[in-house]
Amino acid sequence: MLPGDRFEEGVSDVSWSSAYTESKIHFNKSDREGQPKSRETTQITILACAGGPDLMRITLLILLSIFLFSCNNSKKELYTFDPRILEEKEICLSEIADEISYIPLDNIVPIGLIYDNIEIVKDKIYISVRDVGILVFNMEGKLIKKIGSIGRGPGEYTYYFLFTVDDKNENIYVFDRGEIIKVFSKTGRFVRHFPVKEFGSMEKMQYFNSKLFVLMASQFSSTENEWIFLDTIGNVIKKQPRKLPQFSTNWGNSYPVYKYDNSLTYYNIFSDTVFSISSDLIEIPKITIRQGEYRLPKKNLTLDQMLSKKYLMLSKLTETNHFILIRYSISGSYLALVNKKDYSAKSINLEYSNSVYNNGLTNDIDGGCFLLPDHYYSENGNEYLIGIQYPYQIIARAASEEFKDSNPIVFSRKMVFEKLAANLKETDNPVLVMVRLKQ
Repeated sequence: MLPGDRFEEGVSDVSWSSAYTESKIHFNKSDREGQPKSRETTQITILACAGGPDLMRITLLILLSIFLFSCNNSKKELYTFDPRILEEKEICLSEIADEISYIPLDNIVPIGLIYDNIEIVKDKIYISVRDVGILVFNMEGKLIKKIGSIGRGPGEYTYYFLFTVDDKNENIYVFDRGEIIKVFSKTGRFVRHFPVKEFGSMEKMQYFNSKLFVLMASQFSSTENEWIFLDTIGNVIKKQPRKLPQFSTNWGNSYPVYKYDNSLTYYNIFSDTVFSISSDLIEIPKITIRQGEYRLPKKNLTLDQMLSKKYLMLSKLTETNHFILIRYSISGSYLALVNKKDYSAKSINLEYSNSVYNNGLTNDIDGGCFLLPDHYYSENGNEYLIGIQYPYQIIARAASEEFKDSNPIVFSRKMVFEKLAANLKETDNPVLVMVRLKQ
């Protein structure tokens, strides 16, 4: 029986006769703590032969067992994300994290734009860089190797935005032009490739539980499946037929996908439900999205409509032990922080210019630059969020009067940030910012 479950007073009716006993017990089924209580009332009727106190005890034990089973299996309400009612309020790093560190990336290979794909596997950082390819760094930011090379020859790739890493043997899977997945060893050597064109247009790819999860682009009428699981040589393990009626549009956006706690979660931007997939490939709803008048149309859009920013778009979802972070746009860009305990939420308006964001979570730990979380990973019982800062942002922050007058929570870390800025040049490669989350 969960906290809040109770028998309704005045409705329990127990009567006994010499032939049989009919016991009727009414109770309210309430959901887990912090969820709205269901109004549904469950009635249990048990017939038992009369036989004195012993039989009464047995009957009551049976009733209690059924009652507890019913409580434990009562439907859990889903969290509903409604951006229209969120309070805009400053979010400080200290609310979720207790430690911050910086990883300046090696300058051996000049890095411009880092694509929205960073993975950390076995103390190695994998990033995809425009005009460079896939690079691997250690946790100090030293370049270890490059995976494959850009080109049209055997074993090369021309498209490398989408990649994923096998967290066991460290093979790298790269989705290339021509609807082909190319596989590279952890040393960067090309191993094999297999086609996936027969499945339709692919939106995302993620290594999960020794399988490849492929999320399909539902904005094309030819797409038959929502997602497909493949083995590591391209054989189909399971398909999920598409949930939405077939439609076609000239508009799309990144479909959020993330791994957390031995499950994989994804969101189709044209639907109103975020789904989670368990390790045995069972899918369940996780979050509902209240889109209202901001729903993305399932038809072709004009250029003015595309630029209007009047449609709700979720671009990134991140989950930790205590929070859900949602990056979204609706008449502007926002980051929402949702507390998983009570589903309280707040958001911040993100400022975007010159292809970079200029704000995020307020850094009150060392007083340095803001953090805009891009990626999550866990190791040895600790959780981390990772963001990217460019040297010019760090140098400018350290020189600002606001930083000089700041009094961060860990004052000694302020000097570490100052030293970092002093050792950087504006032309240096980006810096990864890593925060350790509170337990």
